[in-house]
Amino acid sequence: MKWPLLSALVLAAQQLGAFSYNVPQGSPGFYHGNSSAAVTFDAHSVFLDNKRLFVFGGEFHPWRAPSGKQFWRDVFEKMKAAGFNTVSVYFHWGISTAKQGTLDFNFYRSHTDVYEIAKDLGILVIVRAGPYVNAETNAGGFPGWLTNVPALARTNQTGYTNAWMPYITSVAKFVEPFQYPNGPVIAIQSENEFAPTSSTGPGRSEYMQLVENTYRANGLTKIPITHNDPRISGRFVSGLGAVDLYTWDEYPNGFDCSNPTVWDQVDTTLIAKHKKIDPDVMWASAEFQGGSFDPWGGSGYDACYQLLNDQFANVFYKNNYAAQTAYQSLYMTYGGTNWGNLAEPTVYTSYDYGAPIREDRTLTGKYSEIKLQAYFLHASTDFVMSTITSSDTSLSDKGQVFTTALSSPNGAGFYVIRQNDNAITSRTNFQLKVNTTAGVVTVPQFGGTNSLEGRESKIFVTNYTFGSNKLTYSTAEVMTWTSIDNTDVIVLYALSGHTIEAIIPTTTANVTLSGSTSITAKASKGSVIITGTPSGVTTLSFGSTKIIVFDKATALTWWNPRLTGAGKTPYDVAPDVPSVLIGGPYLVRNATQVGSGLALTGDLNVTTTLDVIASTTIKSITWNGKSLKLSRSAFGSLRATLPFGVKTPAVPNLKDATWLCEDSLPEIKDGFDDSSWVTANKTSTLRPLQPTGGKFVLYADEYGFHYGNTIARGHFTGNATGVKLNVQGGLNFGYSAWLNNKFLGSNQGTNQHAAGGGADQTTDTWNFTAADVKPGDNVVTVVVDTTGLNEDQEVDDLFKTPRGVRGYQLLGGSDFSVWKVQGNLGGEDGPDTTRGPLNEGGLFFERQGAHLPGFPATNWSSSATDSTCSPTVGLTAAGIKAYRTTFNLNFPVNSDIPIALNFTRTPASSYRTIIYINGWQFGRFSSKDGPQTLFPLPEGILNHQGSNELLVSIWSLDAHGAKIADIELVNTANIDSSQPLIGTVPSPGFTELRP
Repeated sequence: MKWPLLSALVLAAQQLGAFSYNVPQGSPGFYHGNSSAAVTFDAHSVFLDNKRLFVFGGEFHPWRAPSGKQFWRDVFEKMKAAGFNTVSVYFHWGISTAKQGTLDFNFYRSHTDVYEIAKDLGILVIVRAGPYVNAETNAGGFPGWLTNVPALARTNQTGYTNAWMPYITSVAKFVEPFQYPNGPVIAIQSENEFAPTSSTGPGRSEYMQLVENTYRANGLTKIPITHNDPRISGRFVSGLGAVDLYTWDEYPNGFDCSNPTVWDQVDTTLIAKHKKIDPDVMWASAEFQGGSFDPWGGSGYDACYQLLNDQFANVFYKNNYAAQTAYQSLYMTYGGTNWGNLAEPTVYTSYDYGAPIREDRTLTGKYSEIKLQAYFLHASTDFVMSTITSSDTSLSDKGQVFTTALSSPNGAGFYVIRQNDNAITSRTNFQLKVNTTAGVVTVPQFGGTNSLEGRESKIFVTNYTFGSNKLTYSTAEVMTWTSIDNTDVIVLYALSGHTIEAIIPTTTANVTLSGSTSITAKASKGSVIITGTPSGVTTLSFGSTKIIVFDKATALTWWNPRLTGAGKTPYDVAPDVPSVLIGGPYLVRNATQVGSGLALTGDLNVTTTLDVIASTTIKSITWNGKSLKLSRSAFGSLRATLPFGVKTPAVPNLKDATWLCEDSLPEIKDGFDDSSWVTANKTSTLRPLQPTGGKFVLYADEYGFHYGNTIARGHFTGNATGVKLNVQGGLNFGYSAWLNNKFLGSNQGTNQHAAGGGADQTTDTWNFTAADVKPGDNVVTVVVDTTGLNEDQEVDDLFKTPRGVRGYQLLGGSDFSVWKVQGNLGGEDGPDTTRGPLNEGGLFFERQGAHLPGFPATNWSSSATDSTCSPTVGLTAAGIKAYRTTFNLNFPVNSDIPIALNFTRTPASSYRTIIYINGWQFGRFSSKDGPQTLFPLPEGILNHQGSNELLVSIWSLDAHGAKIADIELVNTANIDSSQPLIGTVPSPGFTELRP
């Protein structure tokens, strides 16, 4: 759609004042000045339908998963199964606008598809649309064409306002009908990690206010506007640009995955910061560390996962809860892939992030740890109303045991316990003073000791209400509780080898134990006293109470899905909605009771035993539609065997494949015609960084080429003796240069993990011999592999940093007569609107369309007749070559079998590879830099039941050539799944895009 430069809406929005959203202490959340608000909050929590809600969120980027709706649904279902009730979604301005004046929200760029899926599943949404998002993505989410807008970005300068206004207006219109309660959206963020106006940074708060006014002017009046403060300093709590709900972000373990056992200390200042910044408004974290990005030359995401593992989640997230954080979103929960050219220069193709759900959508131990926490928070409605009574080491007999004690108005107590030094990795045994209805007692009272492992945190409870019952105290943690057949069922857990103690008042003297015998119970003085060491499953029943005690390893394998169809709002959580307890499966997606039948859906990774604790009215159970043969376990559950039914698939062997190959650097051949290329005729630029030499500006972005590889060709006549080139392409970029068809050399900059840091540009002098220079026209060809546009974190237009040849000088002769530049086919008018503007670069095979399905490679060589036509044979000289092959898959419909392309890396060999699958770029591999060698090819982009077309290129930056040591397809998991096959994304092929 086309947009005017400055619409009347802008002018109207500028007249709007900031809404006042100060929430009086004790208020049920009414916003002054906004009686239409449907999402409200006070000092403790969010209110939905006048009910308190702990917002337990996780970050997901649909644009990093272009397989679309069924893929997104799978991730959302996995999040919901783990207790996430909210998904936080960055949207990316740059992928929606290839050219200024146009916007495209189709396919993976859709807003409405995200909201519809979330609404259907009953998961809430926090929208974060920028305009700037950072997110380790190309230009921080800005479109490439914005590099040519002279106004300073992220300020109120008119040129920048004209640029973002159509996008943010569209976002608001997409969100408006999905505001709670009509839809799942409960908040929208303005800008990202931003600082207000200052003497050195004018126009920022004014811009922030204009974004907020644009949201309000377009109907977003039912939900609060938020902002995430990266330094927890109170930015935009008040004054111009102030938001309705202040939120903060924090990454306490940082991003150095090369030292995965080195932890920082927990932030003990969160409580004080809340009191100082905004004590009358709930404490909210829009981004808390869920993992880490990894840079080129880094340690790989397995190391990031180790740094930010389940122990990290156990200690650091519980520290947030101890500080009364009642709105938390983990960045990332599912990271996805920097496919196409989505990455900014510090990161590579994978955006796995070491997240709870890995890039191939498999579940981790951290996912299971988070599940236990989410279940507890949703079941413990008193927790969000609690206030802090102490936070120090005074309650324990051991000085290294740090405890934050919280007390609710209903008398419930919560004790968040950890070691006070994260360097401690050994067990500490301790006693703890807790406040109960019987007064202050030291637990355990009946022998034994409490234990904390190194890097472990626990939450003890006192006076804890579940249904009509109450725990006097428990040194085992609460997983969840529910009511089944008028019996209150509570689930406790602790690490195997740790002793526990719990007391529950009762008028019944008889206690029935079943299952494991490692737990004992006795009735004494009107209470049941539970002691022992958890092992497996133990159940204790008395009166209208049932206690289930797990060792933690067992607890991690259990699920607590809400029963669907219970007549509640889709956002209600246990214990408001009846639920069941299910043990054994890899994943439980859904549980539905119809009459006496219970229908379960989920996934398996092995044959397993299913245990179901549910109403006695349940007489039959189905798993993914199949009836089960039921029995009773020793602890009373309904039990069945779930057979794993997916055979390990036969994955095509690429060594046996027929490869077609073709040179992809005709630009260095005599007589190559570049007359149709763009002539680089600009002699000046308005960018902050000016050329370092030469008459003409050769920045690729100046001529509409913003993404991927670019090529510049400089023509000259005369007896030149060399050329001096200054080339800039982002950290870990690479370039090669030729004089006519003679290779001059290459440079890959400096690996950013090398001593002294990285370099995003390099200056080289390439000398000619007299024999190299021909009479007449000579051409210097420079091929540049950029690593994306910089982010703009500091509001300094860093994203406008040049890409391509930054400066040049012809030595010993006259100047270049003309320069031609080339990038992706069509530049800002690229033909592939389905895959979008970031998918393609400017190498010859890309411009030809050789990466597209149906490309007629009839003139290409074949490995059937040419043994050198294989990527494992490669090139014998510097240059670029493309290799194509096809393969078929035929996976069963009840399977989820993620497939990846695996490379054997040879760091001593300098080559760079681009991977295309069915026309989608899903990998950029650097043999020199690494570390990524495994490239997931997601279902939906990859056809799991049909033919696939794979292209890999090799660009040798060495004179002696290069080859891929080995390349193979591998399956990274084998899941028996209830989810439907993810249909192949309809996307155009060669005949549609290169007619």
